[in-house]
Amino acid sequence: MGSLDMNTVIHWFIANASVLAVLATVGVAVLLVCCLGCSNCPSRDKDDIFSRHEL
Repeated sequence: MGSLDMNTVIHWFIANASVLAVLATVGVAVLLVCCLGCSNCPSRDKDDIFSRHEL
């Protein structure tokens, strides 16, 4: 029974490989756009994440 379920999952991935590739590409593109937007942020000094706390 376990091998039948695994075969079904493998066939589903094979049948939907192009859909998964498109979703992965869109996800990476959104992540890159968000990271680039954050690195060009003019208020970087006011943000707690990017500010350096000197002792």
